[in-house]
This record gives sequence, structure tokens and C-alpha cells, in this order.
Amino acid sequence: MRILTVADALLCLLAASATAQVNFPAPTDPIGNATTPAKALLGKALFWDEQLSSSRTMACGTCHIFRNGGSDPRSNAVTHPGPDGVFGTADDIHGSPGLVQQDSAGNYPGSTTFGIRPQSTGRKAPSVINAAYENELFWDGRATSTFFDPSTGLPVLTNNAALESQASGPPQSDVEMGHMGRSWNSIAFDITNLQPLALAENIPANLAAFIAGQSYRSLFQSAFGSAGVTAKRIIFAIAAYQRTLISDQTRYDAFLAGTGTLSPSEQRGFSLFLQFCIICHLDLLPSSQQTGPALNDYRKIGVRPDSDDQGRFAITGNQFELGMFKVPQLRNVELRAPYFHNGSKPDLSSVMNFYNRGGEFGPNIDPNVQFMAGQISAQDNAELVDFMLTLTDPRVQQELAPFDRPSLYSESSRVPQIFGTGTAGSLGLIPTATVETPPFLGNTKFRVGMDNAPSSMPVFLLLDFAGSTTGMPLLGQTFYLTFNATTQFIGLTAPLSASPGAGSASQGLALPVTNMFAGLPIFGQWLLLDAAGPSGITSSNAFRFSLF
Repeated sequence: MRILTVADALLCLLAASATAQVNFPAPTDPIGNATTPAKALLGKALFWDEQLSSSRTMACGTCHIFRNGGSDPRSNAVTHPGPDGVFGTADDIHGSPGLVQQDSAGNYPGSTTFGIRPQSTGRKAPSVINAAYENELFWDGRATSTFFDPSTGLPVLTNNAALESQASGPPQSDVEMGHMGRSWNSIAFDITNLQPLALAENIPANLAAFIAGQSYRSLFQSAFGSAGVTAKRIIFAIAAYQRTLISDQTRYDAFLAGTGTLSPSEQRGFSLFLQFCIICHLDLLPSSQQTGPALNDYRKIGVRPDSDDQGRFAITGNQFELGMFKVPQLRNVELRAPYFHNGSKPDLSSVMNFYNRGGEFGPNIDPNVQFMAGQISAQDNAELVDFMLTLTDPRVQQELAPFDRPSLYSESSRVPQIFGTGTAGSLGLIPTATVETPPFLGNTKFRVGMDNAPSSMPVFLLLDFAGSTTGMPLLGQTFYLTFNATTQFIGLTAPLSASPGAGSASQGLALPVTNMFAGLPIFGQWLLLDAAGPSGITSSNAFRFSLF
């Protein structure tokens, strides 16, 4: 009854707000990091630059694609095995793939969980859109409004700096963007003389003009008025850019302003939303038209057992917050599938079915969630979803300014191709080739790998400048190289490193610097001496890449 009374009051508030402005007020800059056009453009370059990562494969934006509502489209696939460490079980997580575990030289020691495949975050990436209005960020709120310079450990911003706090984490994380032991001082040193967005394509015109002929060294001089590429300045610029990512032009916002309408089904969905959902999702209050969609609330809704992920409790130690996670803002929610902190629900209808069950794992599920159990009919579900579709900003969906962006290397045709089939050997394992790093000219950390092979078998890497995607049968294998004068055999003397159930190997390759080699194709395949394989050998599938 309490929630119904709140809904009635909100309906009255909606009628009183019919003339409210559509646009939110600008986010509040922290004192000490005022947003300027030059600083925001620099931050945009940094946010979308895969060169900020150790492997040159991950940008901040890789996990925050605007057409997916500022979240990660790769999370539609299971990327993390969850607490039990086994893929294909109930606790699997739809996270964000990151980097292959690597040391500072680019070598792959092999992760216990992921071998020499990309590691993954243990939670789905939240949206960066409208995050500027938040006082705490991440699902557990560990990024607070006080920002500490990661190079010195000293507090430099004391309020409104959650974006700065959040941006300081991923580039240093050896799961998301960094190598093991990576420091912010080394990050700043690495990018100082780089050409911004050198791996990107389709750079928006204003950003292309800003970076043209510049190094990061000169851009930082221009944006900050003095020389120096530092950790603090990198983070300040990224946060300044994120404060420009404001989504406030949805059909719902036009409806609130009295300049748009909702269909009968959408209006019924809105009434249901006010009845069941608004108590937690206060970002959709009509009064938010005056303050921005600020939301800093944590709830336990019962997505998974507390033993899977302690949520807010791991940060505060407050037993009351065990299993609580941050309530996300809902603008552009249509674009952000899958849903919840672990990405366990594939669509909005599944989300509403979850709430109709009153949550799934207790104890202590939020009473507002329990209140919904058994009250959402199939028609209610459809109408609630219809209403949530009005929360999409077309500029976000179509990636129009301020949500325009470069195309990433990882989205391009330049990414190495893995193709063909290998043969099984000991333990029934079929070796599998992998190439994660970009094959750009002069890349000193380019590396190819192979996993899912029995440990301690002699292994060879075969390389060729020509090959075939159909392959040639020989000795019970399918080989994809020409085996002529250009074929190279690289013997690895070290045994395959052990990883769960199998072994792995990797080899660094010195890529030429000279532009005359641009476009040169290279084919590769792995070969193992394994008595259990056909003719005493096993082979992997193949890879192909072209230098650029």
C-alpha cells in the first residue's frame, strides 16, 4: 500500500512538471578540474585510444559502446566462469573481455582461469552515459567523490570527482587494460610521444582536426597550458570528456516537457512503473528535470547468492549491505542488454519476469522487490517494456554528437583471423591458435599463442607469407601453409606452461618497422610432437594477419 501511495503522489508531481525543461543542468565540475573544450577533446582521444592499454587492444571505450547504451556489447556472451571457475554452470558471468595476462615485456605467463585467452571482468560494465551525475561509481560504489592521485596517493579533488576516481582503475588493472605490475607513471611515459588514435579509423571531424599532426605531449601542453603528461592529467581529461556525455533527449523527456506524447500502452506502462519501480529508480522522477538524474542508491534484489558476490558489503563492511548493488540509471536501458550486475537476464521482459518472482536468491531481498511478486501479468510486462523503450535517446542509439566516436581497431578488418581445424592428440585435446595483439609495423610486443594442448610436448610454430584457407591434407593433419622456401619453423625449447586441463605456448615476433611491408600477409600454424596424434604429431588451426 505504501508504494501505491507514493505512485499517486508522483502522478500529481508529473502533472505539475509539464512545463519543465528538457535538458538537464550541466554536471558540477570538481574544484580543480574544470571542463574545457580542449580538455574534453583530449579526454575523448584518450577514452577511445587502444594505445592506452599495454597490448594496444583495449580502450576505455571498448567496454562502453554508445549504440549499446554506453555498455559492452560483448557481454551478450558468457565471458567469465563465475566463482566456481567452471564455464557452463549457473554462476557464469557476462562480463567484459580484457587482456591476456602478460608481464611488462608482453610475455604470457598464463592465467589460472583463462590460460592465454583474454581475461574477463567479474561484472558487467555499467554505462558511462549520465555517469557525471553520480557521487559513487562501479556496481559497488568504490569510486567515490574524493579522488586520490594514483602516482602519489594524495587526495587532490575532494568533491564531485567520482569520474576521476573511476577512471584511475582500468588502465592499471592487469585484467582490463594493463600488464602485471603496471604503474600509472609507466602509462604516462608510454603515451607521451604517441600519435593519438593511431590505430583508430573514422575519427569524428572535430576530434581529427584537434589531434592532426600532434603527439600526446603537445596535446597535453595545449589542454593544460603547461608541459607534462602525468597520471593525474590523463585522468582529469578522461573525466572531463565523460562530463559531456549527457543523455536527456528521450521521448520520455519530451513527454515530461509537454512537447511529446506517449501511446496508450506506453502510458499504462508508465503508470505501472510508478506503481512498482520508481521507488528504486528515482532517476526517472519528474523532479530530476531540475537536478539531473542523480542516483546513488544500493539495493539487494536477489540476482545471485551473497556468496557469489558480496557487492557493496565488500567496500563498506556493513552487514546490512551484503549482496547490495548500485541501482543503475534507466535512460537508454533498451540498448544495454544483458541486464543486472552479472548480465544474467537477456532482455527487459526477462527482467520483469524476475521481478514478478520477487527476486531469486535471499535472504533479505529488498521488500520493494518482494512486493512485486505475482503482481505483474503478461500484459503488464509488455506495457512496462513499452514504456522503457521511450527512455532511448536517438543520439545515443545512432552515435551522434556528443556520442560520436572513432571506430576501434578491434572493430576493424585488421584483426587477425583464426580459421581451419586442428587434430586431437593426448587427452583428446585439439591445439587452438590465438592472436590478440595488433600486427602494426614496429609493434615490439606482437605475440601469437596456442592453448588447449597437452603440457610438455615439443612444439613448433610454422610461419609463411602465403597460405590457403582450405588447407592441404598431409600426415593426418590439415596444413594451411605452402611448405615452400618461405616457410619458417620456430622451435620452442621451453615446455608448454600448465593451465587448467591443458597447456599453452606463445611466441613474440619482431614486426618490421618499414612501410614497404605494409599489407604483407602472414599465415601461421602450430605443430606438436605427440605420439597420440596422427603420424605422431598434432596441429592447431591456423591464423592469418596482414601488417599495417
